[in-house]
Amino acid sequence: MDKDSTKYQVENSPAIKSSTASYSENYILTTSGVLNIYQDLTEFDCNQILNSSRLIQVQFARNFVVSQHTFDLINNEILLSNFVPTMDFRLNGFGAIKNLDCLQHLKNLKSLTVDMFQQNEIDKINRHLNLKKLGIGGDKISINEITKQTELEELFLFEKLKDVEVIGEMKNLKKLTLSKMTLKKLEFLKGLENLKELSFMFGSSTDYSCLPEVGLIEKLSFTMVRKLSQEDLKPINDMSFLKQLILKAQPNIHDLTWLTKKGVKVETLNCINFKE
Repeated sequence: MDKDSTKYQVENSPAIKSSTASYSENYILTTSGVLNIYQDLTEFDCNQILNSSRLIQVQFARNFVVSQHTFDLINNEILLSNFVPTMDFRLNGFGAIKNLDCLQHLKNLKSLTVDMFQQNEIDKINRHLNLKKLGIGGDKISINEITKQTELEELFLFEKLKDVEVIGEMKNLKKLTLSKMTLKKLEFLKGLENLKELSFMFGSSTDYSCLPEVGLIEKLSFTMVRKLSQEDLKPINDMSFLKQLILKAQPNIHDLTWLTKKGVKVETLNCINFKE
């Protein structure tokens, strides 16, 4: 058996096999719901995948020329299944997907994550798709055009994007995650009238005082946000709708003596200096 084949990988590694829900020579579907496509799919592959109990994300795991038939199977079978998975693309030049021209074959896509690196492909997203969920990252790329996604409800922004403030115009957003960004001011968030979930990850801000004026936030989380202090979090006490606060890997959060707002469920994880 070819040692580079997916079957060899699964059948000769107990660790991989234990985390695999189904597989063929063309794909591996993990128990966590990630579909890794290694070669063109067949109808039989598609049936096996859709018989799984879980499918969250679809990605191409190897550099190959994807056939029209595979795009058709993804578009007409996988994307129309009850799973409604996210497609994940990395435009670094080394994978099967080099740009977003393929979106013309994936009209049924409703959830997309793409790391554009230095390619600004937002115009292709707007040309072909009407999304509900979008994750987008890149190096010094302006996201001005993303406001044309008027039906978007969930947005995940990461890396060194430019013109992030335009998302304040996206009135339908209900969930927003900002990752690996340094944002001095957050006033642009005040335009998000329907926002219910807000997350900060691996970045920083110097002022969270405007949070009580942002949307209808019920869930707020901070994950490895640099220099985040208990003093920074005091504006949370004035957030009218807040029900849940999540703090992950925040070494400067020692206790909850600063939290005076009643009824907020707090979850702490890996906050090494936190004392109950």
